Amino acid sequence: GMAATKSIMSMRQWAYMTFGDENAIQFVAMATPEDLKANAEFIRLADSFVEVPGGKNLNNYANVEVITKIAKEQGVDAVWPGWGHASENPKLPNTLNALGIKFIGPTGPVMSVLGDKIAANILAQTAKVPSIPWSGSFGGPDDGPLQANLNAEGTIPDEIFEKGTTRTVEEAVEAARRIGYENGIMIKASEGGGGKGIRFVDNEDDLRNAFVQVTNEVVGSPIFIMQLCKNARHIEVQIVGDQHGNAVALNGRDCSTQRRFQKIFEEGPPSIVPKETFHEMELAAQRLTQNIGYQGAGTVEYLYNADTNDYYFLELNPRLQVEHPVTEGITGTNLPSTQLQVAMGIPLYNIPAIRMMYGKDPEATDPIDFLEERYLDINTHVIAARITAENPDEGFKPTSGSIERIKFQSNPNVWGYFSVGANGGIHEFADSQFGHLFAKGPDRESARKSLVLALKEMEVRGDIRNSVEYLVKLLELDDFKANNIDTSWLDGILKEKSVTVDVANDDVVVAAAVFKAFQHVKSVTDEVMESFKKGQVSTGDIPGINSFDVEVAYMDMKYPFHVERTSPDVYKFSVGSNEIVVEVTQTAEGALLAKYGGETHRILGMDEPLGLRLSLDGNTILMPTIFDPSELVSDVTGKVVRYLQDNGANVENGQPYIEVEAMKMIIPIKATESGKITHNLSPGSVISAGDLLASLELKDPSKVKKIGTFDGVLDISSETAVDVTPSSAVSNILAGYKLDSESVAAAALDSVSDAAEAGDLIVGAINEFYRVESQFDGQIADDVVRSMTKANEETLDVVIAENQAHQSLKTRSQLILAMIRQLANFQDRFGAGIPDSVIEALDTLSALKGKEYGEIILAAGETVRASKVPSFDVRRADLRGKLTDSETDLVELSKSNTLSAGVDLLTNLFDDEDEDVKSAALETYMRRVYRTYEVPELKVETIDGRLSCSFAFEFSDVPSAERVTRNGFFSTIESSSDFAKELPAVISAFGSKLSGESTAQTNVMTVRIASGETTAEELESAMIANKDKLNMLGIRTVTVLQTRGKSDPYYFSFPSCDGFKEDPLRRGMRPTFHHLLELGRLTDNYALERIKAVGRNVQIYVGSEKTARRNAAQVVFVRGITHTPGLTTVSGARRTLLLGLDELERAQSNSKVASQSSSRIFLHSLPEVSGSSPAEIAKEFDKVIDTLKSRLATRLLKLRVDEIEAKVRVQSTDADGNPMVVPVRLVASSMGGEWLKTSAFIERPDPVTGVTREFCVIGEGEDAVCMLDPYDGANVIQTKRSIARRVGSTYAYDFLGLLEVGLIGEWEAYLGSVSGQSIPSNLFEAQELIEGEDGELVRGKREIGTNKVGMVAWVAKMKTPEYPEGREVVFISNDVTVQSGSFGVAEDEIFFKASKYARENKLPRVYIACNSGARIGLVDDLKPKFEIKFIDEASPSKGFEYLYLTDDVYKSLPEGSVNVEKCPEGWAIKDIIGTTEGIGVENLQGSGKIAGETSKAYDEIFTLSYVTGRSVGIGAYLVRLGQRIIQMKQGPMLLTGYGALNKLLGREVYNSQDQLGGPQVMYPNGCTHEVVDDDQQGVASIIQWLSFVPKTTDSLPAVRESA
Repeated sequence: GMAATKSIMSMRQWAYMTFGDENAIQFVAMATPEDLKANAEFIRLADSFVEVPGGKNLNNYANVEVITKIAKEQGVDAVWPGWGHASENPKLPNTLNALGIKFIGPTGPVMSVLGDKIAANILAQTAKVPSIPWSGSFGGPDDGPLQANLNAEGTIPDEIFEKGTTRTVEEAVEAARRIGYENGIMIKASEGGGGKGIRFVDNEDDLRNAFVQVTNEVVGSPIFIMQLCKNARHIEVQIVGDQHGNAVALNGRDCSTQRRFQKIFEEGPPSIVPKETFHEMELAAQRLTQNIGYQGAGTVEYLYNADTNDYYFLELNPRLQVEHPVTEGITGTNLPSTQLQVAMGIPLYNIPAIRMMYGKDPEATDPIDFLEERYLDINTHVIAARITAENPDEGFKPTSGSIERIKFQSNPNVWGYFSVGANGGIHEFADSQFGHLFAKGPDRESARKSLVLALKEMEVRGDIRNSVEYLVKLLELDDFKANNIDTSWLDGILKEKSVTVDVANDDVVVAAAVFKAFQHVKSVTDEVMESFKKGQVSTGDIPGINSFDVEVAYMDMKYPFHVERTSPDVYKFSVGSNEIVVEVTQTAEGALLAKYGGETHRILGMDEPLGLRLSLDGNTILMPTIFDPSELVSDVTGKVVRYLQDNGANVENGQPYIEVEAMKMIIPIKATESGKITHNLSPGSVISAGDLLASLELKDPSKVKKIGTFDGVLDISSETAVDVTPSSAVSNILAGYKLDSESVAAAALDSVSDAAEAGDLIVGAINEFYRVESQFDGQIADDVVRSMTKANEETLDVVIAENQAHQSLKTRSQLILAMIRQLANFQDRFGAGIPDSVIEALDTLSALKGKEYGEIILAAGETVRASKVPSFDVRRADLRGKLTDSETDLVELSKSNTLSAGVDLLTNLFDDEDEDVKSAALETYMRRVYRTYEVPELKVETIDGRLSCSFAFEFSDVPSAERVTRNGFFSTIESSSDFAKELPAVISAFGSKLSGESTAQTNVMTVRIASGETTAEELESAMIANKDKLNMLGIRTVTVLQTRGKSDPYYFSFPSCDGFKEDPLRRGMRPTFHHLLELGRLTDNYALERIKAVGRNVQIYVGSEKTARRNAAQVVFVRGITHTPGLTTVSGARRTLLLGLDELERAQSNSKVASQSSSRIFLHSLPEVSGSSPAEIAKEFDKVIDTLKSRLATRLLKLRVDEIEAKVRVQSTDADGNPMVVPVRLVASSMGGEWLKTSAFIERPDPVTGVTREFCVIGEGEDAVCMLDPYDGANVIQTKRSIARRVGSTYAYDFLGLLEVGLIGEWEAYLGSVSGQSIPSNLFEAQELIEGEDGELVRGKREIGTNKVGMVAWVAKMKTPEYPEGREVVFISNDVTVQSGSFGVAEDEIFFKASKYARENKLPRVYIACNSGARIGLVDDLKPKFEIKFIDEASPSKGFEYLYLTDDVYKSLPEGSVNVEKCPEGWAIKDIIGTTEGIGVENLQGSGKIAGETSKAYDEIFTLSYVTGRSVGIGAYLVRLGQRIIQMKQGPMLLTGYGALNKLLGREVYNSQDQLGGPQVMYPNGCTHEVVDDDQQGVASIIQWLSFVPKTTDSLPAVRESA
């Protein structure tokens, strides 16, 4: 390829320069299939090509028959043979001559003489050219050198030729003996070349071996023996002879840099040889070629000893050589075109280039005597470097493979040509050289430097190895610079490995990590996109694009890097204590530019079977893959069946050592080395590909190489060149990259200059956050991905980007929250209010509903609400105006519902400059705080310069005769720093208002701190110091109010019951708030943690039950007071309940609230109700709750509201006719099992503490039943509800309440379209089907939650618009709270009998499915009794041999509960039977039974199934057999969980159950017929389906009346 490429280029150049037409000559090239596949450059350059057989050159380029046949068929005028192959075969010119086709080269007879190294040596010594001692140096006249004595054909007679050859080993041994081994012997094949057919030996034994090698390497070639010329230079003279007997020497070349007799560098002129000596060499070469009539280009090669200035003939190459451009560079002669002109018959002295070399007129034709005349002095030096596909690390071992790209830029001083183009390659039959570079300069050093620079800038990418970097190292060696080399110089260097390409280990490691990280990102991205193209929706691999581990192994050390991407092109690498930030960009040609440590590095890499081949800044490094032969690992995913040798036994290489089960097949795995085996797992262990199965103590420990793990410090500068703008950092976080959100938010706002710019930044961030999340909010992730892939079929990277952002929700949320927090000081920072655009953007966030957006929704909502509240100054002025208005009644103002937002604002007016305003503000505040009490006395005054208020108060809900007067006192301390000092004076001032010591803790005191900051600890310390005084005055609670300017005040409470320590639960509460919210009732059974609420009169608590019971439910308590009347009306109750639900909705967003928590709402209505009795209010409450249940059912269920309490104050009179308030408690509770069942109580509080002593039921007659009722802990039903909610469903018995609510909704919708009808009474009744004594099901009733079997059934009587008189339906439901809803024998029996009951009574059958498939249980009684026989007691992880029972334990077990066999320790367990029915395979027979029953039911009656939560195994099978299916969005139907499938497949294919059996799979495929959002909607759908179904199978369908 190289020869063809160069000849076409040179001849075309000559044709254009001579004729003005580069196409004056047409080229036909031969090409093998391998050349075509490798995209060889010469094929592109040729005008046409003929494909020839592939494989070895004997099939093509060395095959004379093939060449001449093609030449004849193509009708060519001449054949140019190139070099190698058939270029030196006399048969080729002879055959072409017979065909009348010109051969561009010497004639056949001359070639036969000169082309053979033996013949050439005979000719040389005949022409008196100095020769090295060889096998032809004797046997001639007087046993001297052989003489040619050419025959008539111009060839050497055979008998003379044979004397120079050594046909046998013995002849070779004899020739070597005569020459002598002192300097060494060369064995050479006369037809060899290019390093083939040549060996060096220095003794007879080596000679005998090497002779055979040479014979096999160049088959059939004559062989001769020659003395080695030590310290020799390889000098060549370029000869051209014409058809007119002329021969010209075109200077020469120094080709001394060789390895294994193959040239690496060539240079000219050969400056090491003195000018006159070289002229002698030229003349000798000319005489030699002229004497035999040589035509064309050829090379006479000499060995030259610089020390002695002696030279010896080596050989004559009757062809052009690959390094001929060196001669072209120094002489200006185009050698391929010169060959062409000689073949055309043009005399040498008529060729313009040669004439110019001799200083002649190029246009003249006068003869030149080349033996007498000298050419002009050479003033240029050229050095050439061969570019080969060889591995210098392995002694220039040839490689083959593809070449993606060759990067080389010519310039006036450097040029080159290559035999392959981009996306080409070197095939296994091609020569390893694929390029040649030439550099020139005025002298040798200039040319050397130019070549070094060219090689450094050159880049070859592909599968092959190349020698470019090594050549640079050689050119930089002092010996080469000084021209102090010989033909053995490079072989010595290779042998000693004294030249290596040195790159710092740490740089190599980091570069490899960068390459692997980049490849990881690319490969995982491609895999995800490919899965999207196939219609798969799994996004489980996407997080691994930005956060992953890569391991680099180098120089016997492992470097485990963790990688985090912080932007599309910035990677953070962590290993040990090192953290390196790298910016990576990919160039157009695929190289990586990596900026780190203050430098930019160019990286290329390629994974090979032996490891990673890395190119770092032009240097190639091979990083081998680590392989530890002592580790036996699995190459399959499955389960260990058994080890085939005992632990510690010997195993041989190739011998099976373990059997594993994979894909239901038993597969033996063979050992890869021999040694003593140690088992790493136990039979039954689940394994994945790559898991360690066993370790070997190798027979040959030398094969073990210990690899350490790096934990040191890398020598990489900590300086970073990565510069990311704050706005870009914001964008990167929003795109899903990991950065410090807090610092990024702060830096981003610090980088802007004004409010508008800040607003734009925040709005942009919020809008981008919302844009991404709005696509996922409330949706099934698989559905979102499926929609995205359809919308972005051509740009699937967009789908990855959107999911990448969504999956980094936590970091992105932190950024938005940090930005929202920055808004707090927006006014101070930018001198302007928050822009409206920011408020609008924040408002959009409230549209997000998911719990995962909770914090953001709360923070955004709070900011939006704050923005809508009038400014502090406006509100203060408005309130002050009311207080100064003479028309204002302070008592009425204190009761006004419009004051709610201004209660704490009153405290700011305590410092007003107007004494009347201060007094009015304090009086209003105190009356408001004690709103539910009678306040017979209240006095505001200044005591010792302190604004103070003393008052008396009584409980208004206690008869007058029983009331206890309590005293309260308010005072002020100006500074927090004086609190401890002045507190005693305040206590004394209060004491002066009281008459004597108090016997009960009934009094209260509030102390206001006017200025300064303090802590609860400091205040508590002061309280405890005055504890005795406080107790003496009967003070029940001290409240400290700390005003804070324009902000709401702080409140700290110090109750006497806690020794006046601060009660954290009351922090932030006004003095009576704790009592009004009845928090004391909660703390008996719950540990409370308060979370933030929006309303000032609302508190929210997360309650954790004070119990050790497992699965105890968490409760969210929403408790509030209201000053708005009308709580007992539908509209008022709905309005107030909605406010409570809003608070609860926001609470669900809090991370502390569990998804299965129970919710309870308590509302204390402070305005007194008049005109209604408690019984009337209770009755009205029943109606209100029924209406609210119907209208708000979906929301009540979603928020898991299990109890609603309302406390109202009814205006009444006591027995003496005095006015009093009767507290009435209205309760709608699910705690007893029925959903939100109503009840009402009259409360009777303690006259001293105000705490209710009795709750008396309001009934039809007298209030007969009274009870004590603190808040109980979660009962069994609540625990069961929690379990059901945890799996995304509703407790089985609660479906009855949902059915009733659904019926109400159905009737309301129906009555809206007709008139004259009303909802019937007793709308829904249900009787449970319970097993009787005979085992048959009978209708009955039992306490909810007492069932022991996880299957329940009811016959429900439902009055529907179609059947107002009622119809019966059989409902069967899994109880998921009993053994996870699994199917055992008992469950199968209930299901079977209930379904049979429906069939026999011809009733519709509805199955509510929420289960976990057939049950496999455990014999729990046996768990604490068995012992384990470990393989190695010291290392339990190695597994165990058997489980066993001691003799005593075994004898204590019921007979037949276990199968055992005797063992040294007692009894080894073979089988566990147990004594309980329904924990083993017997459950599977029941599965078949109920499956058959369901099929029968489908044939005979109407069957309908509703899937909620999940339905697994037999549960999924049953709903499919029932045919008609309603499926909840989050209720997958599946046979096997996704986790188990992933283990079987050995990789994360699925990331949710929904991908296997969710509605997005079942509905489009026709398995599911309707999809609903929740259980309430599911029940409504069941009722609608039933509306089309007749009462019984033998009834006609009913017709619903319509308007």
